Amino acid sequence: MPTTRSPRSSVSASPGRAKKRGSASRSPARSTSGTRREPSIAGIALKDYRSEHGLSQEQLAEELGIEPRTLRRYETGERALDNVVELRRIAETLGLAPDRLGLAPAQESARTAEQIDTVVERVWTLVEASRMVEATNVITRLIDDTRTKITREDPDFLRSLAHAYHAAGYVAAVSTRAHEAHRALPAYHEVEVLGRAIEDPTLINIGLTYQGDMHQRRGDVITALTYLEAARDVKGADSAAMGNGIQLLGRAYLRMGNLGAFERAMAQSEEMTALFDPANSSTRGHYNLGTVYEEYGRSYAGLGVMPKALDYLDRAQAALPATTFWELLIVTARAIALVKGGELRAGVDLAVTAAEQCRATGNIRFLDRVYIIQAHLDQMARDIATLASPLREALHGGSVIDY
Repeated sequence: MPTTRSPRSSVSASPGRAKKRGSASRSPARSTSGTRREPSIAGIALKDYRSEHGLSQEQLAEELGIEPRTLRRYETGERALDNVVELRRIAETLGLAPDRLGLAPAQESARTAEQIDTVVERVWTLVEASRMVEATNVITRLIDDTRTKITREDPDFLRSLAHAYHAAGYVAAVSTRAHEAHRALPAYHEVEVLGRAIEDPTLINIGLTYQGDMHQRRGDVITALTYLEAARDVKGADSAAMGNGIQLLGRAYLRMGNLGAFERAMAQSEEMTALFDPANSSTRGHYNLGTVYEEYGRSYAGLGVMPKALDYLDRAQAALPATTFWELLIVTARAIALVKGGELRAGVDLAVTAAEQCRATGNIRFLDRVYIIQAHLDQMARDIATLASPLREALHGGSVIDY
């Protein structure tokens, strides 16, 4: 989400803070009277936040729309951070409880649709950077703040709230293993409910589609098909939502062993990527030509059709944005393809790198793919041991020989 930077001041430090050329560090911070000034609670909280999330001062300053030197002065206490409006803006942006910044808990009325949309935009920005811990904190606080304050039936407000639940479900899905996918179901159910309340077929489709996807992740493909086919049959949903649902429906067909239905669904989904602008998609960019190619590639890898799988993964990499989220998608898919194609060393090396990146970013959904690789290797080891046993018996009477 674009941020508005404060204009860079052309005024030098005030006389009370002026330093001689070549002097040492400004720490400890001092006021104009020369007495040492301690950082405020908010300044300490910002420094702790950076430490918790591995951010530089420049990175956090950019997200807050302030100059790095301003953030530096807040953290050292050289500049007071005591403006209530600014503190509340920072708490909102970072998803922090007001009291962490030294504010009293907010006693505000329900947020406006515009305020909800602003927070949701930040969440999707964090998702693209695979900063899932921060995304979880921000969207959880937004949902908690609005859940008990819904007192109106304004369609714009309810639509914005549905978008918030869409983001909440997505973040929960990406931050959990497959057996924990039920954690995202309530949020996606709310998307469907709110969509029906305002008669928005696109939201209804998205809610049904992702409920189906969560059941699919849990291994309940029959229930998944029920939701995904219901999403397909919603009339009036936009092309992005429809195409995304059909792609996931194709995945379910393949898991049922129906290759023909898979390929028909994928061909339809691929055609639909040309009907909308991915930058303004109801799926928030998480369905596009690149995701379709990745689905093809990973699916063909599972079927053992390696040249086709790797070709599609190359196409996917060329089509997807160069963000951390999409890079992890491709790396994990390529690792699966290499290992299942017999290129074990290259595949395992890639899987190790992917596992480290997934844990570092909190992208646990993609980590599931690395567990698939580990399970495949374990099964290979068992199969080899079983095959080797009769040969060992024939050669050495079952004795273990040290070559």
